[in-house]
Amino acid sequence: MNEKRKFSVRDIVFIGVLAAMCAIATSFKIPFGVGAMVHLGTAFLFTVGICFGGIYAGLAAAIGSAFYDLIMGFSPYTLWSFVIKGTAGLIVGTVAKGLWPTPVLNEVGNGWVWRAVLGCVLAAAWTLSGYIVAWWQVTGSLATAFANMPSSLMTSGVGLVVAMILSPKLRKSVNR
Repeated sequence: MNEKRKFSVRDIVFIGVLAAMCAIATSFKIPFGVGAMVHLGTAFLFTVGICFGGIYAGLAAAIGSAFYDLIMGFSPYTLWSFVIKGTAGLIVGTVAKGLWPTPVLNEVGNGWVWRAVLGCVLAAAWTLSGYIVAWWQVTGSLATAFANMPSSLMTSGVGLVVAMILSPKLRKSVNR
């Protein structure tokens, strides 16, 4: 079961559309703290990971989050977001679904729910630790980095709730 898969044109188009949607979802935000925000980008990232898998979620989150930072004036965070959010998408997608989109017909019961929650929690922990380092490096203040922790936790919490509401219905449409 160690088969290698190449990117198809369909994969590239899906990832591009998902990256654009990630940037748009991140724009729905509430400023909180110094340079921090509660936004729906994380909810989108978690939902894509649960529905499409790690490759799609990782690339869509990396590109979409970095693009958002670049066009919205958060350019010091662009590379940080690319790495942190891309890895978070890879984590949640791989734990919840696997690397690539697969039909949900072969999944029995609600076992996917526990994998999805675990993937989201692991991705949230990674995101929190990554952004503490990013905030510290960009602002030069460890106190500011720690002050932004509540917004990261709130964003991930909202993301988990939204993803768990949307994912059951969206997972079924992925097969179509």
